[in-house]
Amino acid sequence: MTFVRTLIGAACAAALVTATPAAAAPPPGETELRYLGDLTAAGQVADSSGKGLHGNILIGTGGTVTPVTDPGGNRFLRFPGGSCTTAPCPQAIIRPAGTVSLVPGDAGEGRFVFGADIRLTELPSAAAGQNVFQFGAAGVGVSQWKMQVDGGRPSCRWSDGTEFVLLPANLTLSVGTWYRVTCVRLSPVLFQIRVHDPVTGRQLAPPAQRTGPLQDILPSGAVVIGGKRVNAAQSDVDTDQFHGDLDNIEFGRRLLPSDA
Repeated sequence: MTFVRTLIGAACAAALVTATPAAAAPPPGETELRYLGDLTAAGQVADSSGKGLHGNILIGTGGTVTPVTDPGGNRFLRFPGGSCTTAPCPQAIIRPAGTVSLVPGDAGEGRFVFGADIRLTELPSAAAGQNVFQFGAAGVGVSQWKMQVDGGRPSCRWSDGTEFVLLPANLTLSVGTWYRVTCVRLSPVLFQIRVHDPVTGRQLAPPAQRTGPLQDILPSGAVVIGGKRVNAAQSDVDTDQFHGDLDNIEFGRRLLPSDA
């Protein structure tokens, strides 16, 4: 896959306009959801995986998810800026039209992977988390897979409802820079988080990994991207609204190149 970007520093964060990865069709049967910033219609993000899991944009109190086109003609998704710890707050999330295929299921199935290209557009608040991509919630008896950048540090979480693995990356994201963050279940008991430069593919930190004896991961509810929910009575502290840009949002069961 070829990526084209022009990266700019944090000092230019207010005027961020950057190229994103060129859209390339994933191999059949490997990727089950892939959002690249294109819309099927107003209020819906196109799923380029071919599985038809287009994402409905839900907004509240002035929040938006905006497709941004860079000078090279590539597109990415911009979420509301400005952390907000007192309601009402600008809110915007994406909810895929279906989620059945995004349930990893039996622990014996082993591998699955989810990831996104992430760029923070401002320093993250210490008072609230920032959710990127998740299915299920945290709690006893509830399964979940999740990616977040709380405090600007990426982490992945997997839970079978009884046991869980919470795995942070070995770096903190800089404002104004794109990163590729990937959460991988390599086997029924082995989990990794990886951070790469999405332009060059260069590893930016050694993969962090942990083992955990998780059973079936069977989330319920709906997949959400960019926050937990839209609720005018709640602030970022409750909704974990993401602030920044996302691209190349994916879920799949394929092997990654470094796994081969």
